[in-house]
Amino acid sequence: MEEAKINRVMEMLEKILCITIVKRILCVILLAFEIDKNIIAEKLKLSSKSIKKYEAMLEEGRIDELMSIKSPNRKSELEEYKEEILTELEAGEYKNLRQIQAMIENKTGLKRSRQRINVFLKKTNIALSK
Repeated sequence: MEEAKINRVMEMLEKILCITIVKRILCVILLAFEIDKNIIAEKLKLSSKSIKKYEAMLEEGRIDELMSIKSPNRKSELEEYKEEILTELEAGEYKNLRQIQAMIENKTGLKRSRQRINVFLKKTNIALSK
């Protein structure tokens, strides 16, 4: 029964936040109520390393970092080929993500899912014409 309640709470919060943020929030709340870290790890399916990291963020008041899922040092490999990809998109007649995915793989050798490519296109403000 306990597991079902946790899952319902997570489902409810997932309606407004991503699962990563949901787990972080629940983790720090449970830490604040001094729940055993092993129980938190088991119920939220988090590593002890993650729990320690979230606990440190909470204690140090790094709330913005705790609520953010963007890593400041991590850069997409697609960014390295951004100009080449954008030039090809402007010159070509690509109608869907599958065609763009094939073009990117041919031009760069990078295999990326259509979802990752869609995120990349949104970040670079490229919209597919319909």
